[in-house]
Amino acid sequence: MTRIIISTIFRQSLNTATSGWLYCVDLETRAILKQTAGIEPPYRVNDTNPRGGMRGVRGMGFHNGELAIANYSSILFFDCRWNLLRVFTHPSIAAIHEIFHTKEGVWVTSTANDVLACFNPDGELSCLIHLRAEKSLMQKLGGPLKLAIRPADLEAGKKDFRARAYFNLDVYDRTHLNSICKLPDGRLLFSLGLLVGDYFGLLMNIKTLMLKLKVWKFFLKINRGVRRLLGREKSMLSDLVVQPAKSGSAVASWNPSSGEWLVNLQIDSANNPSHSVRVLSDGTAAYLNTSKGELIHFMLNGRVLSVTKITDKFLRGLLELPDGHLLIGDSNVLLIFDLAARAVVDQIELSPDPMNSIFDIQIMPPEFELPPDSLEAKTGKIIAFDGQKTIWGKTT
Repeated sequence: MTRIIISTIFRQSLNTATSGWLYCVDLETRAILKQTAGIEPPYRVNDTNPRGGMRGVRGMGFHNGELAIANYSSILFFDCRWNLLRVFTHPSIAAIHEIFHTKEGVWVTSTANDVLACFNPDGELSCLIHLRAEKSLMQKLGGPLKLAIRPADLEAGKKDFRARAYFNLDVYDRTHLNSICKLPDGRLLFSLGLLVGDYFGLLMNIKTLMLKLKVWKFFLKINRGVRRLLGREKSMLSDLVVQPAKSGSAVASWNPSSGEWLVNLQIDSANNPSHSVRVLSDGTAAYLNTSKGELIHFMLNGRVLSVTKITDKFLRGLLELPDGHLLIGDSNVLLIFDLAARAVVDQIELSPDPMNSIFDIQIMPPEFELPPDSLEAKTGKIIAFDGQKTIWGKTT
């Protein structure tokens, strides 16, 4: 039996409701073996994002008989019987997306502030890289060059990004670092899912001001009328007739020994963040262009081997199986994709609600038991943080 474990984020869920699940699936029978409620982050009352925000069970990683699971603001470690072993958190680590669990510790993508970090096995930060301080890389990619916060202040945890209430994501989240995996030569490979340069960032701040002044809807209404009058199709998420700037996506790799960065792939235009870059067993890689619902199969030198349109929904979550098939998250549906034939050969619906969207996909080791109905019911509820300390409360 091959068992797959899948994390989800339930978009638009109320702040008092379960916002993410774990699903265990028997890949041979296509049966859903278990649905488990995750552990919610604290401070969700501060979350005004109607879509993702602080919701959901995020990245996962197995290593040495442990499962590391991330939510918005912490990484929780479980043994094979789902006993909680420890929790890692830090004021500068938030909007966690994917993680990579290894003997050196756990690597974390802190999407809220363009940070790559590594917790050592004792839970202390052994490495923190602020991508916006990597000027050469940002210049190559057309990313942000201005720092919103000093790297030293990030290391010291002077701002608590886990609370979300005080900071503007339009200012801090400009690369949308969201995916991580390891190359055979030891380099780490990343998705910079939505690169927003300084000029585009300025326009985003103007939009935020127009929203506060309650004139944005009127501005869009005028644009819709002009667009229809000119007979132009809507080409971006907005209705703007003229798009004054554009964002993109990229795949980049970093050598922990030398500190060298390489650009492995660039996507010139992206409306949504791209997701889930994975190195495949043959040394090539796959990447989900979420804006266009495409899977990009490419070589690490940037040569694109194929681009396959898969869906009009939201692609996130990618795993290569031992037989070479790919598992791809398509909102609430798990797709089984034949890369050689460039075709979806089967699918498994996890939930009837498309808002319950797949986040990460992993193979579940055979020694792991099925999880309980609710992780919070087993461990308790996280109610706050005090520095790197987690404060627990009882579930109701």
